[in-house]
Amino acid sequence: MFIRHVFVLLLSYATGEKKRMTTVQYYLGIDAGGTKTFCLVANEHGEALGFGRAGAGNYEAHGVEAAAEQLNLAVNAALAEAGVSRRDLSGIGMGIAGADLPEDYEMLDREIFGPMFGPIPRDFRNDSMAGLRGGTKEPHGIVIACGTGCVCAGVNPAGRQVRVGGINEDFGDIVSGTSLGMRGLQAVWQARDGTLPPTRLTDYFLRRAGLDDTETFFLAMYRGERKTADLEPMAKLVFDAAREGDQAACDILEWGGRYLGKMVNSAARRLGMTGMPFDVVTAGSVFKGNSPVLVDMLRVEVHRCCPMAHLVMPLHEPVVGALLLGMELDRNITDPIYTNLERSLETLGRRHNQSFKME
Repeated sequence: MFIRHVFVLLLSYATGEKKRMTTVQYYLGIDAGGTKTFCLVANEHGEALGFGRAGAGNYEAHGVEAAAEQLNLAVNAALAEAGVSRRDLSGIGMGIAGADLPEDYEMLDREIFGPMFGPIPRDFRNDSMAGLRGGTKEPHGIVIACGTGCVCAGVNPAGRQVRVGGINEDFGDIVSGTSLGMRGLQAVWQARDGTLPPTRLTDYFLRRAGLDDTETFFLAMYRGERKTADLEPMAKLVFDAAREGDQAACDILEWGGRYLGKMVNSAARRLGMTGMPFDVVTAGSVFKGNSPVLVDMLRVEVHRCCPMAHLVMPLHEPVVGALLLGMELDRNITDPIYTNLERSLETLGRRHNQSFKME
């Protein structure tokens, strides 16, 4: 009996030691933008356990102190739901809007993320990189994001990263929802002056302005009685007109798609990826337009330089990409991890009325 009792104690001790040696690892991902901050916590198996959301986590929007407050709110909510503390985290992935230059990263880590996470390993990137990682199952590729602005970013199989654009129009980011819309409005004035043929854009803009004729519309805009802000989203009007085959609208979308394609090609050349297959993730509101002209021109331009590139719509929200970046600090993302992640994100999403798949 004594020997049996000792054996049970030894077995219990060994089991306890095994449990301590196989402690589950946890990871956190943050996507911080100009309007919202999302945070996810998952374990090493890819099971998403906690989600948090807060306001703008981009320091350029409201300042460093306000950004830190919102980031902490999202992180604390996700950790609380997961039942995990910060000291339990093995890795953190971060996609942070406003992290554009080396000094931005240094300042943000000093002012926000160092105090927030201490020595926990973290992969700190611009939000475009989180969008790329969440957009495709591959750990390498290129993302072209276009909405209120545009940015292109990529990473090659060796892990080298590049970024093209993403500052503002003054620094060459000429294609956005705003610029497409403005070109549509300018086409209305050009058609009025006869430097362009008549265009369906005129009808669309008159309807949006609530006016009956071009002259009244022109005078209302000239006198400031109507503002361009009153006409937004103007890009949608361009897509609608192009959908009906309007030449002026199609020309605008071709111009946009061509330039966005040049951004992708620039990133691919710098990464040495022009001769290999890779995904081009098309993210942002501009790629949701109801005319295919812009995407078709983007594809043509990319294939001039990168014939094996494949345009794809993003799979997941950038916060999922940030989480994967954190996990990849010490592990490869296997198919079982992806399967667990997909299933658990659906459950977590229903709980929070939030889809983690890109719509």
